[in-house]
Amino acid sequence: MGEILKANRPLEYVAFCHVKMNIVEGFAYMFLAVDAYSKFAINLGVEHDDSPQTILKNIYELTENEEFTSLNNQGFTLVMEENEDLAERIEAIIKSVNGKLIYNKTYNNRISNPVLLSILNKLNKDDF
Repeated sequence: MGEILKANRPLEYVAFCHVKMNIVEGFAYMFLAVDAYSKFAINLGVEHDDSPQTILKNIYELTENEEFTSLNNQGFTLVMEENEDLAERIEAIIKSVNGKLIYNKTYNNRISNPVLLSILNKLNKDDF
C-alpha cells in the first residue's frame, strides 16, 4: 500500500493539470497549477495544443509566476498525472526553484478535480 500524501503547508504539493475546452476555432487547453493545501489555482495560460513543448513551457511559466514565487520559500513537489517521458526535462526546469517531481495520477486528480469541475461547470452555464 502506498504512502498517503497530505499537504501540511502552502505549495508543499502542486498539481499540474490542464482542461480541454471547445472553442469556435476547435479546442483550447487551459493550463493550471493547483496548490493541495490552499486549493488555490494559478492560471498558467490558454494554449492551442497540449504538446510536450507546451507542457514544458507552462511548467516554466509556473516557476516564473509571481504568485507562485512569492509563496515558494520551502520548496515544492510538482504532482503530475502523466508525461513521464518528460521527467528529466521537467526536473531541470523546477530544480532551480527547489522543486521535486512525482507522478501520482490519483493524488493529482484529488487536488485538481474540484477546481477543474468548477471551471467546466462555469463554462457550461449559458448565463456567464
